[in-house]
Amino acid sequence: MIAALTVLPVGAVLALSGCSSDDESAADPGPCAAASSADREGMRPIPVAPADVEVLDTGAPQTGAPQTGAPQTGLLESRPDTTSPQEVTLTTDSIEASIAPADNGNQSVQRTQQQLSTPITARVVCDDPSDLEFTIGTPTTKDAELTPGLDAIAGSEGGLSVADGLQVRSLRLFPNEESGSPARSALEQSFSGALDQSVPLPTEPVGVGARWKSVRIISSAATIRRTTTVTLTGRTGNIVQLAVAVDDVPVDSIFRIPGSAQTLTINRYSMAGTGELTVDLTRVLPIAGSITTEGARELAGDENSAPLLQQNEYTVTWTS
Repeated sequence: MIAALTVLPVGAVLALSGCSSDDESAADPGPCAAASSADREGMRPIPVAPADVEVLDTGAPQTGAPQTGAPQTGLLESRPDTTSPQEVTLTTDSIEASIAPADNGNQSVQRTQQQLSTPITARVVCDDPSDLEFTIGTPTTKDAELTPGLDAIAGSEGGLSVADGLQVRSLRLFPNEESGSPARSALEQSFSGALDQSVPLPTEPVGVGARWKSVRIISSAATIRRTTTVTLTGRTGNIVQLAVAVDDVPVDSIFRIPGSAQTLTINRYSMAGTGELTVDLTRVLPIAGSITTEGARELAGDENSAPLLQQNEYTVTWTS
């Protein structure tokens, strides 16, 4: 019989070794960051899977006078604000139930939840809007065992490298030296999982009703192809409303058990979800909204082992 597994949602970065560094630097009190942490000695960025973006429908053409602040071309062009920081809270919530046959002939159910809510103060680099620096406040969680370790991680710093279309390329994390491994791991998993669900914008002109899709390959316990279909439902100036649909498909049948060289076979897999996001084109991170994906996968070991069923639900929420 396959032992019940505690497995993070597909797409989460599992290895703590991905954290960039323990170095600390003085917080920049200004409205924009004076320099990028990408230049720190010994910095090891955590890559974010790139997305290929294809416009499916350009939407309604813009007619008449454009809305105040909206570019006449219809481009969803990011123009990061260097005059004030962005204040936003990222919440990720992963719920998993592993169901396996028990020795008494019944089913054994193991349920886990990993939830973290992290306040973020983000500043673009003054002379390079493709780099974002951030400081986190005190995270909160529903996990009573993790809570005591979160105070020490408050004030940790990080950064993002961002390409056109608000497409995040890499993550940098610099957890405080006094913070413990559980808090560091939870922070990295939360950011990595959220960025794997990030929604890039097209770099060609579009109007309300436009549809595009992004496709990225995410490697974790399973390697999956994530297709995100986005509809531009509204725009007022720099504020853009998006409806999002997500569909995940494994690229092969291999499931790698975290922390082990052992692999299982994916017999069945289904993961999909929907959500809404609000994007301010003068900010790098979403200002509101959430995306929830849910589904299940059936895993099998050797031919004498009973299969293991894992039911998953994963939610990313942004609030300002």
